[in-house]
Amino acid sequence: MSIIQSGLVVRTKPLPSSASSVTTPSSSEAYEQIVSSLVTLGEQKSWLRESAWFTLGLATDALHESDVTWKEEAIGVTLDALFVKYTIWSIEKLALALKLQNFYPAHDWNNYLSPTFKNADILSTANFATISRILKVRTALP
Repeated sequence: MSIIQSGLVVRTKPLPSSASSVTTPSSSEAYEQIVSSLVTLGEQKSWLRESAWFTLGLATDALHESDVTWKEEAIGVTLDALFVKYTIWSIEKLALALKLQNFYPAHDWNNYLSPTFKNADILSTANFATISRILKVRTALP
C-alpha cells in the first residue's frame, strides 16, 4: 500500500540520486507483480482479503490517473489477473469490478464477467440475483 500511495508504482521519471537503489521509473512488470501478489495474498489469507483488495483498488486508481507509457498493457494485465485467472467472486471483487467498469467502459466486459453475470453491465437487473448471492455469502460469515 505504501508503494502505491507514494506514487512509486506509476512514476514516469527516475528518482534523483538517493541512498536507495530505486532510481528508475516504474514498469509494467513491477505493476503486474504488485497486482499478482495482492490477489495471491487475498486468496491465501482470508483475513487479509479485504485489505489486499482495497490496495488493489488504490493501484487501479493510481494507474487510471497516471500517464505511464505502459498504461494500456497494465489495464489488460489487471483485468486478466482479476477476472480471468482469479474466478472467485467476493464483495471486494464486485466493488473493484464496478470501479473498473466505470474507468474503462470500452473494454469487453462480457468476456470478463461471464459466465457469472448474465449482462456485461454489473448493475443490470439481470444480474441482481448473482449480486445478491455474492453479498449473502459474505454476510453469512460470523
